[in-house]
Amino acid sequence: MEIEKLAKLARINLASEEKGKLQKEFEVILNYISALKEADTSGGNKGFPEIETFNATRLDANFHQAGEFSKELLEGVPFSENGYVKVKHVFE
Repeated sequence: MEIEKLAKLARINLASEEKGKLQKEFEVILNYISALKEADTSGGNKGFPEIETFNATRLDANFHQAGEFSKELLEGVPFSENGYVKVKHVFE
């Protein structure tokens, strides 16, 4: 792997000591990845318990009637019109 090319792509300046150190570190990382590629994964999830996955969602249910609290809400706002809360213009 060309450390100088990577440094140029990353737009960083490296001293010669840093280049040597990074070259060794990259070699270790790439060797580790090669070992992972060679690992036997045909046995499935050995050592890991199989668990059933599911989505835990709440029930989509209304616990009160629509409009049940509208009157109380409209009584508590400074401005309302035709059953809606009236606010200042946001866009011109």
